[in-house]
Amino acid sequence: MISILSPFGDGFGFSMKTFDDYADGALYPQELELLSPKAVQKRRVEFCLGRVAAHSALKKINLYNLPVLKGNNNEPLWPSGVVGAISHCDGIALAAVAPKEKAAGIGIDIEIIDPQKIDDIAKEVCTRRELAWVNKRIDQKFERMFMIFSAKESIFKAFFPLTSIFLDFLDAELVWNEDKGSFSGDLLKSAGRNYAKGYTFEVGCRIINNYIFTFIRLPPVGIGNI
Repeated sequence: MISILSPFGDGFGFSMKTFDDYADGALYPQELELLSPKAVQKRRVEFCLGRVAAHSALKKINLYNLPVLKGNNNEPLWPSGVVGAISHCDGIALAAVAPKEKAAGIGIDIEIIDPQKIDDIAKEVCTRRELAWVNKRIDQKFERMFMIFSAKESIFKAFFPLTSIFLDFLDAELVWNEDKGSFSGDLLKSAGRNYAKGYTFEVGCRIINNYIFTFIRLPPVGIGNI
């Protein structure tokens, strides 16, 4: 089993949970009510692991006994004054949180590299410039595609709770910085008053065995990108 450490600094909460941590009883009654009685076991496990990871991350910023509910678009609803994100894949769940004084938004995503899905997502995910980067190294094509895919999932999770504006995969463009191990990004459309077209940001990326882990934090409003 892989181990993923927090990519964020002090004042952030981060947690990773696996099948070993799965238990319906670890959820608050309000959270269990969010699960449909018809939910298949895979969906039930993913949801429970995500909430268990969220509780653990919240405790790391000294917030206890707080359920994490969900909004109209299934996004997690964090306690007042907190931003965060959840991701799960292949029996792994991750959660990251922070007070709004530390970040305006957080996005995280984990994906397993699956070559069988590569043709399904390529045209939907990549701009022409990004696709040229993906195809530049045939030996890294699958890896690079999922790096782009995961980074854009993280972007959506960071921006949507702030603006309620959906960002499609083609609404941002990424450029890989080899020396930093991260993507530089630009919004190709406005995502709200503080995030105009052309807004720049950075998305970190780690390759861990056969997994891609990406992450972004948006600086508090009024503070420049870092």
